[in-house]
Order: sequence, then C-alpha cells, then structure tokens
Amino acid sequence: MNTKDKILQRISRYLMLHSSFSYNIGLLNGKIGIAIFFYHYMKYSGRKIYSDFADELIHEIYKEIHVNMSLNFKDGLCGIAWGIEYLIKNNFIEGNPDEVLADLDKRIMEWDVRRITDYSLATGLNGIASYVISRFENRKNEYDFIHQDYIFDLIDAMKRNKENTSLPLIKILENIVNRRIITKIDDPVFKIINQTKYNMKKIFESSRSLGIDKSGYAGIGLKLMKISCQ
Repeated sequence: MNTKDKILQRISRYLMLHSSFSYNIGLLNGKIGIAIFFYHYMKYSGRKIYSDFADELIHEIYKEIHVNMSLNFKDGLCGIAWGIEYLIKNNFIEGNPDEVLADLDKRIMEWDVRRITDYSLATGLNGIASYVISRFENRKNEYDFIHQDYIFDLIDAMKRNKENTSLPLIKILENIVNRRIITKIDDPVFKIINQTKYNMKKIFESSRSLGIDKSGYAGIGLKLMKISCQ
C-alpha cells in the first residue's frame, strides 16, 4: 500500500470513529460533507463498507435536520440541500431531487434576499446562488421548485456587491432566467477542496476539523483522491 492510500485509510478510520458524534450536519464542516468523502472513497477503494457508513450518516442527517436551522451554505440548509442534490446527481443515493428537496426549497425561498448584505459563499448570497444554480443544472428551466421572481430578487441583491465577487454567479443566474440550459458549473465545494493545503508528513500531528473546509480531514481525503468538479 502506497503512502497516499495509507493516509486515506487513516482518514477514513478517524472519520468513522468521530463523525457520528458531531452535532454539525452541514456541508463544509459537518456530516453531509463527510458523507460525500465516504461515497467517493467507496468508488476509489471498491469497498462497500464505506458507502454503508455514508448511508448511515445520511440517515442521521434526515433525522437531525429541521426547518429552523440556519439557512447558510456552510453549515445550514442551503449547503445540506446542495449536498443531497450532488449525491443524487452522482448516483450515490436514490431519489427525485424535486421531491426530496421540496420542503428545503420552500424554506430557503422564505429567506428575503433583498435584505441581505453578506455576499460570501459561506453565509451569504453567493451561497444561496450556488445552491439555486445547482438545482437548474442540465434541466429545462421550469420554475416549480425555485420561483423565477425569487431568482430576479437574488440577482438584484447580488448586483449590489461592489467587490464584483458575485459576477460569475450573476451571469449564470441570468442565463437561467433567460431559459438557457446550464450544462457546466464550477462547483464551489470542489474549488475549496482544490485549495486545501496539507503536509503529507504532518496531517495527523495537529488538530483539524472533520469536514471539508479549512483543510479538514474530509477535504484532504477528497483532494488526495483528486475529486474535482463533475
């Protein structure tokens, strides 16, 4: 077994030991991001035990999720919904996303984007936009799940961002409302993974998060497997 595979095995064992005790079920720091790691690790290793464990995490998420959670992308409903959409699209779990995510879509649309001045991915408008865009990828632009008026409000709110960090997302949202099919998206989660930094000799020498963000164990594992935007 080479060094990379030994590290991946240690990461998987560490996450199996600790992730079920986490109270965070979110995407970047919690269980849904860790589940994404384990589903990919199952494909990488060929061992079903890892998808079985990921299935258990998804079951825990469904039990622990509630509509009064934060709505943000980092730890809240937008990120969880993004993760579920990703897993369904990549055939890791079964389901019709429009049915599975119906309640989350409604809850997210209750967030009045016109009042938000945070433009970040983690907690602001860019995170909401990233989720909305993921829902329209490779499909006709029907507005049964995310209403067109909501997308117009989101675009208008994001245009107030003077730093222009929202411009790429705005262009995609404008394509959506112009009924163009979105076929290629640079998923923000995998940009974070690609930016993950670590020293192969010191991965386990210092404390780090379990999840994807801030060079956590799941993020390192996904980068080692060279998981990229799909």
